[in-house]
Amino acid sequence: MLRGRTRELTQLEAHLTRAAQQGESTALVLRGEAGIGKSALLTETAKTAEAQHFKVLRTTGMEAESELPFAALHLLLHRETDRIAALPAPQAAALRTALGLPGSTSEGGPSDGGRNTDPFLTGLALLTLLAELAETQPLLCVLDDAHWLDQPSAQALLFAARRLAAEGVVLLFAVREPHAPRFPAPGLPELRLTGIDDAAAASLLTEHAGDLPPYVHRHILTESRGNPLALRELPAAQREGHLTTHSGSYTPPPSSHSRVQQTFTDRIAALPEATRTLLLVAAAEGTGDLAATTTAAATLGATVADLEPAERRHLLALEAGKLTFRHPLIRAAAYRSAPLASRVAAHRALAEALPRVGGPSPGTAWTRPSRDRAG
Repeated sequence: MLRGRTRELTQLEAHLTRAAQQGESTALVLRGEAGIGKSALLTETAKTAEAQHFKVLRTTGMEAESELPFAALHLLLHRETDRIAALPAPQAAALRTALGLPGSTSEGGPSDGGRNTDPFLTGLALLTLLAELAETQPLLCVLDDAHWLDQPSAQALLFAARRLAAEGVVLLFAVREPHAPRFPAPGLPELRLTGIDDAAAASLLTEHAGDLPPYVHRHILTESRGNPLALRELPAAQREGHLTTHSGSYTPPPSSHSRVQQTFTDRIAALPEATRTLLLVAAAEGTGDLAATTTAAATLGATVADLEPAERRHLLALEAGKLTFRHPLIRAAAYRSAPLASRVAAHRALAEALPRVGGPSPGTAWTRPSRDRAG
């Protein structure tokens, strides 16, 4: 249950209703600070869509792949590439080239820097493909952490989003603001998320901090400013000794984002070295592939057993055979807190692991580390 988000869920469900009942296509950009609930709203909306027999495509932008052309589009469409053959020939060729598929004019795909792609034809091909996918059932496309989408993927998706009309397609983008790269989306409607109300915040905090004294509750309520992630994570930080509180006066920090991010960094720093290594490899890998992550981590001295401390601290979980970070900020903290040499080693280990595990085609972030960026 998402506390304090009835209005937002109603608005998102209205987009689904318009697609399912009127065949109307819509797009929406959710903006807000880290932990404010964007991903949770997308997840709830996706569950509702699946219950209403939508086809759901979902991907998350990854910092480590943000410089690889069409990496995000490949992740979004990789299970639907057989449908490309139905597109008009010029569009099919453009999309195959963008995705590095057999039969493209340049089979280098994402790794060729996008030099052989036509942005207009690629965007048009994506628009046509989305309409094709929605022919038999309405379609929901969810783009979380859209600020980390590589630029060509973002351009194609925004191109399509502005031209959708009566196909029964819903596109949802979630963007972190501030502390992330800009994601301009002119022409698309936006929903800006703020903190949940006091009553919802107090209820959520009671669920996660019922064992803590009242002055700690007051401290966290003040500091969180209604940020749901802060309300869930700061009690754990208090128990682990990473949050300083006292019963006297308190001046809150500039933002709950900075406090929560530092909390995750501190909690990762307290883990055993092998566990930190495994988290770094998982963050660099990005897709949750267990075989690729553990094979690469093994060359760096970590084993699957080293997941246990991170899982026990609710930083990472194994769900349906995939490694899942509980929040994008945890993945960011695991990646950014590692020295550059360690990040390079993680990417090299992943690149070497690919032939052994049958990973995705070249062009993923595994072949090179991303540049270190602020935000």
